[in-house]
Amino acid sequence: MATLLSNELKAVVVPDNFLDNPINVLKENCLTVQHFDYECEHKRNDSGEVYGATKPVILQFTIRVNSPRHARAFYRRLISNEHTCFSFLFNITYGANERMSAYEDGMVIDGYVVHVEETYTTKVDDGGDKQMMLNVTLQVRSVIYLGRENNFKSTFIE
Repeated sequence: MATLLSNELKAVVVPDNFLDNPINVLKENCLTVQHFDYECEHKRNDSGEVYGATKPVILQFTIRVNSPRHARAFYRRLISNEHTCFSFLFNITYGANERMSAYEDGMVIDGYVVHVEETYTTKVDDGGDKQMMLNVTLQVRSVIYLGRENNFKSTFIE
């Protein structure tokens, strides 16, 4: 028997740049993040300034797909070979008209989709509840960390 993944909403990804239109995030376009992993490292000198080349940053995440339309968006980006933005928002709440009303923090990732893999889970006991998951791998160009007071940008590929 397959195990359904958590329904707890900790993080969502929106396949768009959140900073372009922060007040118009619809719940139907927010995909639940099941897993999220990346490692980012900068070399710094004694005064704290970044120097030298940075290592390539690879971001891997797993999302629950709400509809085939969302899966097509990731595959389109995979075959386009162009960089695109993804917005990760943490502890999001929705208000009137199923629009985002608040979030704790987040980040906007600009990068290249280099791999997409589909997985399915089913639970027969409850009448055939199916979930489609996408495992996505990105090569990151830049990250903008969204904080309460200000934003911080880290660039890896010019």
